[in-house]
Formats: sequence, structure tokens, C-alpha cells
Amino acid sequence: MSLFKKYLLYFLILVYVSGAIGFIIKPDFFSPFTPFTLLLTGLVFLIHQPINKLNYSLSFIALALIGFVAEVIGVKTGFVFGDYFYGETLGYKLLGVPLLISINWALLINISILVASYVSTKPFLLAILSSAIITSVDLVMEQSASQLDFWHFTTGLPGIHNYVGWFIISFFASLLLQKNLVVGNKKIALIILLLQVFFFGLIYMNKLFNFVLS
Repeated sequence: MSLFKKYLLYFLILVYVSGAIGFIIKPDFFSPFTPFTLLLTGLVFLIHQPINKLNYSLSFIALALIGFVAEVIGVKTGFVFGDYFYGETLGYKLLGVPLLISINWALLINISILVASYVSTKPFLLAILSSAIITSVDLVMEQSASQLDFWHFTTGLPGIHNYVGWFIISFFASLLLQKNLVVGNKKIALIILLLQVFFFGLIYMNKLFNFVLS
């Protein structure tokens, strides 16, 4: 089982590196694979976590539900993150929100909690740090999300209250559930966080490069 986990992690790294390059070279070909990449990311993360512990599993599911509800309210009202809508890349939608986005919320918050725990495990500080991490990751993601047809803001780019919304929601989710989630594998969390930053960062740098050349 440990060998399977090891090689699956290597495969995930390969998927992210090739996917980032692929989205730059031939986005139409690689775009349909996005939902499978998210599912693979979730699988690799969760098989390294204590999912056999009921408190952990329920807390992870709670994160997914919190994220989904926040997104539904956000899409329908524009109050939480601003006026935006989802494209087709992330797959099947319920109430205007891709179901996979709830997994992404749970992953990002759990990963941020684990990475933040390298610095501190004091509940309030951990919630602040994890929220800062996840909001920073969202900042990087937002620069390329529209280009990848993940989601689109009617104003082009999100306003400041998008990031305030991310910070507040992830702060309270972290503060409420961190006790059950901080027991996971920090190393895997850090690797996946770096892969996501690499993926979106590389695409954004290519976008800037093309803009400068034009």
C-alpha cells in the first residue's frame, strides 16, 4: 500500500507539470481532464490522511459542504465573492456550482491548516495563518481562472471583497474544525499546495509573457 501511495503521488506530480505545460500549448485538449485531475488530487491527499478516524472524515465532509453552500450563495447573490459564474471546465453543476468545487474547498482549507501547523498549532493563530495561505492561493488562481474557463467575474477580475470572503469563510471553518483536521500528513499537504501554486503560477507567467510580447 505504501508503494502504491508513493507512485500515485509521483503520477500526480507528473499530471500537474504536464497539465500546466499542456494548458499553455493546447488548452482545448487538456481542459476536459480538469475534473479528473481534481479527483486524483483529492484521492492522493486523502489516502495519506487519517480517513479511518470518524472525526476527521466528518470534518472534511463538513468543509466540502461549507464550501458548496458558500459558492451557491455567491453565485446566486454576488454577495460573498462578487458577481461571477462558472464555466464548463469543472464539470457537472448543481445550482450553478460544479460539485467538484466543494472537494476543492475541503482540500484547500485542510491543506492550508496542515501547512500552517508547521508554524503554529495555537487555534486562533492557526486559523489566521491557514486563512492567509488559502486566500493567497486564491489570488494566484484568480489570475488564470477565467482563461481556463473555471469561473468568470462579470468585471473581469474579482474585487477585494472576493478575497475578504475567502478569508472570513476559511477562518471560521478552520477555527471550527482544525482540531480534527490538523492530525493529517503535513508533507503531502505541502507538496499538493506547491503543485497548485506551480500550475496556476506557470500559466499566469505565460499569460504575462504573451502580454508583454504583444
